[in-house]
Amino acid sequence: MFVDFNPFKQLMNAGWAIQIAVTLTIPIAMLAHRFPHRNDTPRRAVIAFALLLAGTVGPVATGIVTGLDELQSFVVFSALLAVYVGIVLYVYDVSPWQALFCATAGYTLQNLGSGLEVLLSIVLSHRASGTLPEPFQTIAQYGVPLAICVAGYFLLARRIDHNRLANVEDKSMLLMFAVVVFVIIGFDIIIKGLVWDGVKYTHLVLLRLVHPLLCVFVLFAEYEILYARRMSDEKDATERLLAERERQYTLSRENIEAINIKCHDIRHQIRHLADKGEVVDKDVLADIAHEVNVYDSVVQTGNDALDTILTEKSLACSNEGIVLSCIADGSALDFMTPSDIYSLFGNALDNAIEATRKIGDPEHRTITLNVERRGKMCAMSVENYCAEAPRFKDGLPLTTKRDRMNHGFGTRSMQCIVARNGGTLHMGARNGVFYLNALLGGDGRQ
Repeated sequence: MFVDFNPFKQLMNAGWAIQIAVTLTIPIAMLAHRFPHRNDTPRRAVIAFALLLAGTVGPVATGIVTGLDELQSFVVFSALLAVYVGIVLYVYDVSPWQALFCATAGYTLQNLGSGLEVLLSIVLSHRASGTLPEPFQTIAQYGVPLAICVAGYFLLARRIDHNRLANVEDKSMLLMFAVVVFVIIGFDIIIKGLVWDGVKYTHLVLLRLVHPLLCVFVLFAEYEILYARRMSDEKDATERLLAERERQYTLSRENIEAINIKCHDIRHQIRHLADKGEVVDKDVLADIAHEVNVYDSVVQTGNDALDTILTEKSLACSNEGIVLSCIADGSALDFMTPSDIYSLFGNALDNAIEATRKIGDPEHRTITLNVERRGKMCAMSVENYCAEAPRFKDGLPLTTKRDRMNHGFGTRSMQCIVARNGGTLHMGARNGVFYLNALLGGDGRQ
């Protein structure tokens, strides 16, 4: 018995399988590419795509699979979604929850494109089959999914970087997997089955309108889940930072008081030795007294918390060769808690010291801090030279550290503290000088 086996003909018959594999891979890879890569990600991607083509196109090209009914389609496409989750895990350095997001969101984008393409064809042809004359059929078949991919890139993929969602994980993605399987895949298959059962044209159009709306809702829900998780993680990190600042305030206050007591005793001992006239080099004693005075230089503003942080940062500036100039009325901050004062001024001065440390000109290695009462409110300002003007986003300077996921919480912490105390915060840079201005103590303070 002679079997006419034409590889090219068989491959052409498997065109629908190739199209599905390619149109699914593009949006999933577009999303997954925003996530951390492995060292050999390109090699893994080639291997995974080759195996995917072999597994999806091979059975159709060899005639093992000639078509799928509704139940078989549901099982196959659900399994294919699970396969894509495994592929993303294999190719990229992601967690299972991140892989679920990439696979389900990419799969939904593909369904959105194919569903809109079918809807457009049905509306333009006024037939349930949705067949258009060439070249309009080809334009719709490839143009609509391409347009959806481009829109998905700008509205979803780029926002992953813009809103720092690449390292966000949420177990709710497992629920979204089930939603995509039963709502997106299942509903699409049901609509296709109704076409064969002779559903009315108007009913088919309505069903086809519902399908893309479901796809958009699922994409929006997945993005919002990650965004809400990121905001929750940042809130937790900020609260941990505030708690750590409060602990540091307590320790710093105790340490400074202990140092002052000890230095006070040492200074009296030095005076006692000098008065006795024993054989001690008075110049040496003067030098010792001078050094002790550095540690005994307590800043007194009328607010214990502000005194503590300014004394601590004055010592740090002295060691760095930085001049810290303060004009502060600490009593204007009496409405704030000590931990808020310590955190707000500590973060502001830490950022100023870090920026000033990079300045080479000694005359520009200065930080100026002012705290004054303005009516019933308190005005705070910090100014320092900066070697390079920072970039801003949402009114806050972007961190210059590479790991942006784990840095930049200090400025957000300051923003939270100012808002909690009924104030406004403004930061900017002008003529090589960075400035921070805050007005605190409004009627909205809690």
